Amino acid sequence: MLKITRIDTDAEQRLILEGRLANPCIADLSSHWTETRHAHPERDFVVDLTGVVRIDNAGECALALMKAEGARFLASGIRMKHLIHDLEIRAQGNRCAVNGTHPT
Repeated sequence: MLKITRIDTDAEQRLILEGRLANPCIADLSSHWTETRHAHPERDFVVDLTGVVRIDNAGECALALMKAEGARFLASGIRMKHLIHDLEIRAQGNRCAVNGTHPT
């Protein structure tokens, strides 16, 4: 289960994620991402991952696509911070497909 909370301010848009960032919740996250980014593309976009307890491959790909489109991540813990670093590298290489899978 994934809880998604959206907070909009004049300066930024924030998605707060809590729980498991895994299929089948990726479609819901992608929907929130698209809606939020199109509402105010000029604002900074922040994804708060401090409440995420598990991320599968599809979740990593969804985050990599967000990063490639300019998202900034908040994370706590060494493991999550390492994942964010890997996502930055993955976003530069654009190694995830739009549907959240690795291309073959």
